[in-house]
Amino acid sequence: MLVGMGSAYAQENNQVYLGLGMGLDYGGVGAKVEYLPVKNVGVFAGLGFNLLSVGWNVGATYKIMPDKKVSINPMVFYGYNAVSKVSGAPNYDMTSYGVTFGANVDIKMGKQGNKLSAGIFVPVRSEKFMDNYDAMKNDPRVFLESSLIPVTIGVGYNFKLN
Repeated sequence: MLVGMGSAYAQENNQVYLGLGMGLDYGGVGAKVEYLPVKNVGVFAGLGFNLLSVGWNVGATYKIMPDKKVSINPMVFYGYNAVSKVSGAPNYDMTSYGVTFGANVDIKMGKQGNKLSAGIFVPVRSEKFMDNYDAMKNDPRVFLESSLIPVTIGVGYNFKLN
């Protein structure tokens, strides 16, 4: 029989986190609530401002190494995943809603169980949004300050509430 002290970062069921950050999983610049009914699975909702309006997302994540200080977590979610805002041409202002796939890394900080999270995401943008983007690119009145990139990143600090 083996007896041990266990990991300083051992994770139990029914954990709740409240995070502040930026990225798709935080609804833009905003907040995210994550609930872990079991130590390897989390469900979350994010709400924030996405430069045009309220952005939101709901999803799930799988914690590969939940008892370690650093855990890599594949995730999938649905909600806002792109936004266009054109000064002087509000007909191009639009938010895309769809599925996003990605992964984040949770780094546990301190004795309270708080964590720093950083992720990379691949959004599946709506056909309507992509048609709108193509129209913007082809409109000589519109100058695009940045092009649409196929991946996004997010980062936030999450406080353990229980």
